[in-house]
Amino acid sequence: MYTYKNFSPPLSLHQLPCHFMISDEMEPRITDLQIQSVCTNQMSSAIYHYQYPNDHTEELNNENTEKKPYNCPHSGSKCNVTGDIPWLLLHLRNDHNIEMHDGRSFSHRYVHHNPKHLHHATRMLTLLDCFGRQFCLYFEAFHLRKTPMYIAFVQFMGDEEEAMSFSYSLEVGGNGRKLTWQGVPRSIRDSHKTVRDSQDGLIITRKLALLFSSDNNSNKELKLKVSGRVWR
Repeated sequence: MYTYKNFSPPLSLHQLPCHFMISDEMEPRITDLQIQSVCTNQMSSAIYHYQYPNDHTEELNNENTEKKPYNCPHSGSKCNVTGDIPWLLLHLRNDHNIEMHDGRSFSHRYVHHNPKHLHHATRMLTLLDCFGRQFCLYFEAFHLRKTPMYIAFVQFMGDEEEAMSFSYSLEVGGNGRKLTWQGVPRSIRDSHKTVRDSQDGLIITRKLALLFSSDNNSNKELKLKVSGRVWR
């Protein structure tokens, strides 16, 4: 683990009973769901200063097909906001309380107090800023038919053509076991639900996740560490 002198303040994740802490020494208190994030590159909050122009909507309507606005990529409650990337970054920060972090490498620990009930851990979104571009890192719990599953994947905030120039990897491991995924980030032109339903990411069954967990003896608590990086 790496130690950093300058940490970002805690995040407030919209409509999630969890806390986001940047630390490699403190063991988080266990609620229904908590997240601990440590980036292996220097991390800092990126604050974007964009103004809302009065004619923003009119400008978007005048764009050609290649420049059509993007849908909000937030994975929580349905959001009908559309706009260009700078507009959506400001929207995600102000309206969904999502923070952005610098760094092409990252590590997250997801702690679920009661993994038998996935409704408290359905969706989480983290924004990454690297190579001068922005990415959405998703972690979701869902059911595939009747099997409880977890999935993690990355999407590119831009068009599919540019997304193809990037690659990413995700890894989960623990107790002598390791599972790795490598892929190409899909554009946010595809909804996160489309990516999830196509299983285009790191898929982990609940039983396997408990094997990775450091508390798998009791099967009452999930501690899942997911790390990854983005490159081009």
